Amino acid sequence: MMDGAGHLTLFGWPSAMANADSGRFCAIGVPSDHGNGVSRGAAQAPAAVRRAASHLASPRHQGVDLGDLAGCGAQDHDTVLVRLAALVEQVVERGLRPLLIGGDHSLTYAPALALQRHGDIGVVWFDAHTDFSPWSAGQGHSHKQVLRRIEALSGVARVLQIGYRGLTIGDERYLGETSTVVTTAQARALDAADVLRLMPPELPWYLSIDIDVIDPFHAPGTSAPVPDGLEPRWLGKVVGAMAGRRKIIGADVVEVNPRLDVGGITSAIAAELLRTIADAPGER
Repeated sequence: MMDGAGHLTLFGWPSAMANADSGRFCAIGVPSDHGNGVSRGAAQAPAAVRRAASHLASPRHQGVDLGDLAGCGAQDHDTVLVRLAALVEQVVERGLRPLLIGGDHSLTYAPALALQRHGDIGVVWFDAHTDFSPWSAGQGHSHKQVLRRIEALSGVARVLQIGYRGLTIGDERYLGETSTVVTTAQARALDAADVLRLMPPELPWYLSIDIDVIDPFHAPGTSAPVPDGLEPRWLGKVVGAMAGRRKIIGADVVEVNPRLDVGGITSAIAAELLRTIADAPGER
């Protein structure tokens, strides 16, 4: 299905919030890579992931797709994040759950900021990196320190970081008192039930998936690949269990870079992960 402007929508979903039942997902594309100061290309991902999703079976639960956040290319990054947080707030007020298609990982600050205003939340952070570089007031948003900013929000009660294996310049291993870190090596020894035990069921959770958590052999189209990553099948099973057994209040898939992809395989994996999240009945 196309939206009113003739753009492909995620899974053929309609493009108006009025068409979605309460509790359904609301897709938003964020074609911005301002937070990545090294490699451009993630801004092309929302379109590429939607194209890949058009070849998949539709999820059992229909959502809506609002299209892409306007003005991502022309505005400064802080303004983009402010506008994204405001849009997420509107989505939540309509009883829907944000499902974001990035874009670089710095965008996740916006939904986390909006959602934690409604009460304590947990954040699951699938990523090869800690994204916990130091930052100071007045410093611009970057995908290298976005988790440090999120962990500092008063309503973020728990952070579960899964797939870490690659410190880059400026990254720190220590992620704060609210954080639990599961390295890639540790994750391989866990099944979905083990991971769920790390997520208190009384908390609502936001899922953020940086595609570089997957081994670059399977997902080469990303800006900061790190060898020896997770298998797509393991990740899909764990994400499906989270979406089905925990209260998921929103999710994103970020850091797909179509310029670096091979045959669109990374976009296809991202689309399948989004479908897994949307397909699960879950708790609302």
